[in-house]
Amino acid sequence: MKKVVSEINGAIFSLPWLVARDEGLFEAEGIEMEFVTAVSSGQVTHTENPEEVNPVLGHVAFEDAKVSIYRA
Repeated sequence: MKKVVSEINGAIFSLPWLVARDEGLFEAEGIEMEFVTAVSSGQVTHTENPEEVNPVLGHVAFEDAKVSIYRA
């Protein structure tokens, strides 16, 4: 089985992944899923300019290559 590590970050973003795991959908595709808790990397800046938004803010594990994917 191929092992994939992903972050868990609140029910809104993680629920589909957890349901898929619980229903055996990953296993049926030969994927062993491991979930780690997301750790915040800083404060959210409120701005109307999309250029100022850090797209991986809150995804330290992804930036540090500790997970294979994140929910984006």
